[in-house]
Amino acid sequence: TLVVSPMVRGNAKAKSQEKRLKRLEAQRKSQKTDSKATKKIREAGIKFTCPECKAQFPAIKVADDHFMSRHSKKPYPRDWQRIKDAAEAERKAAAEEKERKRKEKKMEDAKLAFIRATLVKFYEEVDPEKVANVPKIVEKFNGKWDKLEAGLKKKFGDKAPAIIEPSDVAARKAVGL
Repeated sequence: TLVVSPMVRGNAKAKSQEKRLKRLEAQRKSQKTDSKATKKIREAGIKFTCPECKAQFPAIKVADDHFMSRHSKKPYPRDWQRIKDAAEAERKAAAEEKERKRKEKKMEDAKLAFIRATLVKFYEEVDPEKVANVPKIVEKFNGKWDKLEAGLKKKFGDKAPAIIEPSDVAARKAVGL
């Protein structure tokens, strides 16, 4: 609804209000075709309200940006700081977990490479025809290195290579741990 008041500008004010309403309507229509993430935020509702100007925000990052740009001289809201600290701790924990998993994978890859190289070297000396079977052997006994080592000791005696402990040390050296 347009509010027309007897002002000096008169008709210009009414046109200005009409233009503003059309622009707002266009913005609302364009917001309806937003991404899934934006829709989820909207469905979840407003979560943060600026204590200074009462503006509402769907995420702490947006609220933080607003507060820092509009109210930088005012003290930062304590509850927002707690939320930011908790989110930062969560991000840090996730990054540490990701790094731990990356190191574990790197360690496992180095261990497999060491075992593969040890078996190739061993079979080149003992039975060169079986060198081609090393990938199949590694795949078959993956994670059951004690059984492989016991089988090699049973078949080849003292010539059998040590796979379990030395491979762990060598793998650690290869990874740099």
